[in-house]
Amino acid sequence: MAEAAGLEGGAAGSGKRMLTVAVAAEMVYQLVGSNMSSPQTAELNAAARAPTISKWVNLTNAEAVAWIIFLCVLDQSLWPALGGGLALGGMVLKYRYAISSGLSSGAPATENYRR
Repeated sequence: MAEAAGLEGGAAGSGKRMLTVAVAAEMVYQLVGSNMSSPQTAELNAAARAPTISKWVNLTNAEAVAWIIFLCVLDQSLWPALGGGLALGGMVLKYRYAISSGLSSGAPATENYRR
């Protein structure tokens, strides 16, 4: 059973498996963190902060594209573009949806803007 699941193998194979498991675990942590905090806050406070949120999302997206290009050059392949592009596309859609939902909801913000 362990062999069928790919859990057996030599030292060379175990290093690759270790990295695959670690990357998968890190991906879950990053997805939960990025999806549960920032887009939710953007939606809740979009009425007052949509322009600022959009500005920083756009700057972050530009930085992400630069990193993806750099990684494609280092890897001499387009594989980083596949992973990075999927992640970038997902986050762009999430922020657009969060901001538009927040602007159209009319719900009270979680922040107090009165002094």
